[in-house]
Amino acid sequence: MSARQDMTTLGTLAAAGKLRLLYVLGTPRSNSTVVCRLLGERLDGAVYEPAMPNSGNPLGHFAKLLLTAYSAAREKAGADRPIVLAVKDLDGFLTPEMSDFILVASAHIVFTIRDPALQYPSLSRQFVEEFSPLFRIRSTLRHPIEQNWFLWHMLRWLPRFWGLTRDELGPGQNLLRAAAAGFNYASWLGQADHLESARIALAAERITILDASLSRLYPRETTGMLASIADACAAAPVQSESREFAGHSRMAANSHWANEARAGGDIKPLSLDAGRRFDDPAAAAFAAKVSASLYPQYLSAFFDPSHRQLAEARQRGLPPGAPASLRLLVEASDSAEAGRTFAF
Repeated sequence: MSARQDMTTLGTLAAAGKLRLLYVLGTPRSNSTVVCRLLGERLDGAVYEPAMPNSGNPLGHFAKLLLTAYSAAREKAGADRPIVLAVKDLDGFLTPEMSDFILVASAHIVFTIRDPALQYPSLSRQFVEEFSPLFRIRSTLRHPIEQNWFLWHMLRWLPRFWGLTRDELGPGQNLLRAAAAGFNYASWLGQADHLESARIALAAERITILDASLSRLYPRETTGMLASIADACAAAPVQSESREFAGHSRMAANSHWANEARAGGDIKPLSLDAGRRFDDPAAAAFAAKVSASLYPQYLSAFFDPSHRQLAEARQRGLPPGAPASLRLLVEASDSAEAGRTFAF
């Protein structure tokens, strides 16, 4: 079937109540994969990054992967109840058609964020690794069609990424670092749009915002919160191990990313060296500029009323070793007015 036909089929299943999604929309390096895995364990399955542009027809890839996951879950569940899937995507890859479908089909949406001073350096290191010549050769040899399509899309988007970086920081930036920053800007801007759309389309109790640092400061509580969300959305208790479906080879069985996502039973506790920065002074200076420019977006998400972790943080207080910026944010969020006026 064509992409349009597949999307129509998905829409029909959602409208009939046969398919429901618990969607995780994340900025890069914000624990979104782990969040999706923990949710999917209590549902009919987990689907990772169907919006990843690793084919000549991204919308068709998106629809086909969701239909594949639905069909596999339906075969196991039988015909008498809805199928509920946890799905994870990065905001920077969603198209308007995908976003519209997510709002219609989702029983709940979880947005994941992370302090840009920690998030961007992590993303930049990932960019350097994934686009290094050795990694490209290895990935192309293993998955030539997928990797070539992904690279083609990224090359096509580079002018946009560089343009976003230039608009924020001005010209003259290192091209690879500027590309990583531009993708990051695109993801944060996309998340702002999707959060606003979700506020309009969904009730407040069907939206959750998770901060990665708070998740790792309170891993047990965050895991419990995710279990409650999944159980509220589930059509039936999970009777056997749920299946996982990868939209990209990074999450294929035994890959580095898949093993990382499955490491440990729960969210990893925050380590005291989580604020590790670049050794290269130029890269560190650039990262500081990117982080500073992203803070308004971070604050906007952090002070949203659906950020339920804040109540836990205020009640318990932040432990020693918590990032100073996070401590300031939690203190500032004690009143809505402070949230509107606070700035670094």
